[in-house]
Amino acid sequence: MHTTLSIPGIHCQSCAALITDVSGDFPAIQSVDVDLQSKTVTLNHKDTFDLAAWTKEIEALNSDYHVQQVS
Repeated sequence: MHTTLSIPGIHCQSCAALITDVSGDFPAIQSVDVDLQSKTVTLNHKDTFDLAAWTKEIEALNSDYHVQQVS
């Protein structure tokens, strides 16, 4: 499955690295693509992926990170 999320607060390569690193803590995530231009994150994941838990972890990283589902 693919899920694309908008995170308007991301702005640099460090943001992308941090999101990718935290995503690695979720075994159901198979790949992560952070697009700094569009400020989106695309996750390739198994059906067992807990989007709510991932969102909570990402939003806890930075007060500017507000995860919004795109698709």
